[in-house]
Amino acid sequence: MTDFLTADTNLPSYMMFPRFLLDMEINETAKMLYIILLDRARLSQKNEGWSDIDGHVFIYFTIEALAEVLHKSQMTVKTALAVLEKQELIFRKRQGPGQPNRIYVKLPKETIHYTDRFLSLRQTENCLVIRKR
Repeated sequence: MTDFLTADTNLPSYMMFPRFLLDMEINETAKMLYIILLDRARLSQKNEGWSDIDGHVFIYFTIEALAEVLHKSQMTVKTALAVLEKQELIFRKRQGPGQPNRIYVKLPKETIHYTDRFLSLRQTENCLVIRKR
C-alpha cells in the first residue's frame, strides 16, 4: 500500500545522492556504492575517533558487508571500489594483515560549493514561481 506525499509527511530514512554523480560516466553500482560509503562517512563525521591525525574522516566497511548491503557479489563490489578509486572518489589505506582497509570518501573540489543555483531548466520545472504584482 502506498500513500500520497503531503506537506507534513514524515519521510523515511534516506541517503543523499550527490548531483555530481549524475554527470559522471561510471556504472550504477559504483554510484550506489559511493552513496552508501558517503552515508557511512557522514556518521563518522559526527562521532569521535573516526578521523586520522590529519583530520580526514575514514570508515571501515568490509567487502563482505558491502556486498550484502548492495545485494551484489564480492567481485562486483571490488570492481566498483576500483572504479571509485580510479575516479578519485575514495582512497583505501591498508591497515595490515587481517584488518580491514580504511576507506576515505572524497569529494570533487568543484562540487564543494555546488548549490541549487546550478540546476538546469529541466530540474527547475516543478519549482513554484512567485510573482509580485
